[in-house]
Amino acid sequence: MPSIVLTTVPNEEVAKNLSKILLENRVAACVNIIPNVKSLYWWNRSIEFSNELLLLIKTTEEKYNELEALIKKNHPYEIPEIISLDIQKGLKEYLNWIEDETRSLP
Repeated sequence: MPSIVLTTVPNEEVAKNLSKILLENRVAACVNIIPNVKSLYWWNRSIEFSNELLLLIKTTEEKYNELEALIKKNHPYEIPEIISLDIQKGLKEYLNWIEDETRSLP
């Protein structure tokens, strides 16, 4: 089943590098980089503020574990945001494309 994984990163360089790693390993069919995300969150018992970028990663449930491992290995944050959302509905051709592009090549 296709899904979208969300993760935030600190800058454009990390966003591009991480996106490329995920695509090259075929655990993502597409990654959208959304700039200018303002994040407020609890960290070490205080409220923090960061300017971040949000990655919308199109993948499948089957690829989630590998994708998570790659994000954790290549992400600069101690605990990166990694949230997976199932895609309940969408254009059939697009959802099939996500499935096709995340298959390992022979």
